[in-house]
Order: sequence, then C-alpha cells, then structure tokens
Amino acid sequence: MKRAMKSRTLWCSVVLAIGCGVVHAQTPTESLLADYLPLEASVKDALISSPLIQVARAKREGWSARAKGISAGSAEFTLRSTSQQRRDAVSGVQMYESMVSIERPLRLWGKRGIDADLALKTQTFADIEYTDAMHEGSRELLKFWFAYMRALADQKNAMTTFSLAEKMQRLTSIKFKQGEVSKLDTELASAEFERISAARSLADSQLASASSAFLRRYPMLVLPVNLPVALSVVTGDFPALPEFKVSMVAMRGEFLEKNHELNMMRVDAQRLRLAADRAARDHLPDPTLGVFMGRERAGAETITGVMISMPLPGAARAHHASAVMADAQAASDKVALAEQQLGALFESMWIQFQHKKNATENLNSAAQRQALAAEKSVKAYALGEGNLSEVLLIARMASDNLNAAERMQVDVIELLALIRLDLHQIWDFDE
Repeated sequence: MKRAMKSRTLWCSVVLAIGCGVVHAQTPTESLLADYLPLEASVKDALISSPLIQVARAKREGWSARAKGISAGSAEFTLRSTSQQRRDAVSGVQMYESMVSIERPLRLWGKRGIDADLALKTQTFADIEYTDAMHEGSRELLKFWFAYMRALADQKNAMTTFSLAEKMQRLTSIKFKQGEVSKLDTELASAEFERISAARSLADSQLASASSAFLRRYPMLVLPVNLPVALSVVTGDFPALPEFKVSMVAMRGEFLEKNHELNMMRVDAQRLRLAADRAARDHLPDPTLGVFMGRERAGAETITGVMISMPLPGAARAHHASAVMADAQAASDKVALAEQQLGALFESMWIQFQHKKNATENLNSAAQRQALAAEKSVKAYALGEGNLSEVLLIARMASDNLNAAERMQVDVIELLALIRLDLHQIWDFDE
C-alpha cells in the first residue's frame, strides 16, 4: 500500500514537472497567433521610436527634397553687371558706361513634363523605402521575439528537469537509507542532478542574453515570463495548428505583389527609365534667354535688347545618355531576378511551415507516449523493479521530447507570423 502511494506521488511529480501542470484547451487558429505576439499598437510605437525607423524617416525627407528639386529644375536666373570707362582720344574726355542683364535657361523639348514624372517616381520611391524599413523592422522584431520564446522554452525545460532530478535525488537518498537501493543509485542520481543543474544555468544565461538583446532594441515592449501556450502531456490537449486555405501559388502571387523590396526595385527601374529618357532629351540643349540694358557715353546713349544663346552638344551627352539607359536596363533585369529569388524564398517558407507543422504534431504525440513510458518506469522503480539509470533516461527523454515539441511549435508560429506579415495580414504599418 505504501509503495503504491509512493508510486502515485512520484508519478504526479514527474508528470507535473514534464507537463508544467497546466491544462490549456485547444486554441482557435486565429487566436493562436495573437497569443504569441505582442500587441500591434505597442509594436508600432516601439518601431516608430527605434533608431532604424528614425534613419528611414530622415532618408525619406531627403528623397522628398530631391523630388522637389527635380520638379523645380536646375535652371537659375543669372544676373550680369558690367562697368567700363571710355576715353575719347580726340577730346580727352572720360565717360563711364555700364550694362545690366538677366538671363535664364529654358526647359524645352518636353523636359519639364519628364522632370515632373521623374519627381513623382522619386517621391514614390521614398515612400516605399520608408514602408520597407517599417516592414524590415517588424521582421527583425519578430526574429528577436521568437529567439526569446525559444530561450524561454529551453529555460522552462531546464527548470522542469531540474525539479524532477531534485525529487529523484531526494527519493533515492530516502530509499538508500531504508536499504532499498544501492550506493550506485545515489551516485547516479547525484550525477544527474549536477548535470541538469549545469544545463539549467546555461538555459538561464541564454534566456538572459535573449532578453537583453530584445529589450536593448525595443525597451517599450514587455517580454512574457511564460510561454503563451504550454503543451500538456497530462491530458493530451495540444493547440490546433493553423492551416492555409489558399493555395501556395495564389499566396506567392500576393506576396510578390505586396513585397516592399520588390515594389521599390520596380519603381526605381521606372525612375531610371525616365532618367534615361531625360538624358536622351538632353541631345537637344536648352537655350538661354535674357534681356539687357546699357548706358554708353556717360548716359548719352541707352541700349536695350534681348539675347539668346545655345550650347553646341558634344559627344559627352550621348555617352551619358547611353550610360543611364544601361543603368535602367540593369535595374529592370534586377527586378526579374528579385522576383525569382523572393518567390523561391516564399515557397521555402511555405514548405517549411507545412513540414514543421506536421513535425509538431508528431512530436506532440511522441511527447505524450514518452510521458506514458516515464509513468510506467517510475511505477516499476517505486515497486522495486528496474533500475534508476533507466528511470532517469526515460524521464529525460520525455522532457526532451516535450521541449522539442514546444520549440517546434514556436518555429511554426514564427513562420506563420512571417508569412502573414509579408502578406500584410498583420502589423500593416504602411503610411
């Protein structure tokens, strides 16, 4: 009777340690992601105040100023003033004369319209570059957030295995005093306790490092102290993993359509096409038009007139236009290359999500089966059957399986978050 009570007590300790002693009902697919992620409003505030977005905002202001400069054009008024002295050789009289002129180049041959289009594309490029910075900042935040989640899962596993090893060491010490086990069992239990103590210290340091790396970048956000959704091997209740109802091809098309980096490259290619067109128009140089007024012979004579000048184009204009056209073609080719690379990246994320989701389900099942095996081994050991090394090994495998399942679940949720972020289904901070 006492042995049966010990068996039940010990098994409850093992299960509570491995399964965290918390039972969670299945979380709906849509709310599972929300359980793992910080609040959207807090994320936006953290990003806007981050140095990364402040740099992006300053760059956008710079590009906006460039766009206004392109629209205004580089032509400027030129004011000329001359003063001279005339001396009549016959009479010896000196006369002061002066002339003032103002002139300005004219944007002809359709250049003004091209500059207006070029300014618009430049402003569009600036806006997309800023939203791309917000998007990349969101991706970076997710990276550090889920790195902390994995460290949190490892630390939780280290804590539960430490609790189990501590209880097994205490039980073995009691059984040794009662003459039920050998000295070897106590040494094995102590060695396992010391090994797990070291693993716990390592897990604590990794968690502290992940926490510091995150909070240094995003001090406004609060990190959770526990996993949002813990697996329970006690009841076998595992959260329902999400599934995509849209085909991968359709999702990839939507991803390529909304991708900031790709759209930025597309606009840049269009901008360079306009710049090439503008350079080609420079084969026809802009004339300079001006008016002038002069006083000669000490004001006895006044002169007014109109001046016009035009540079004669050289070979440099043609070479510059060819160079800009080549840059525009290279930018267009980069768009095609980026579409291939980003499409392959999205397919890789989608495939990883599907396989890791299946792996999570298998690991959940393995963790539950291993927990049952640990239960049987503990019962057998409490009844005087088996040996401690087998009990420790099976309990360790049960804990490791649960940790692997929780880490895989974190990986699945991270992939889900990244895919939905790239599809602008979460954290859509475009301004």
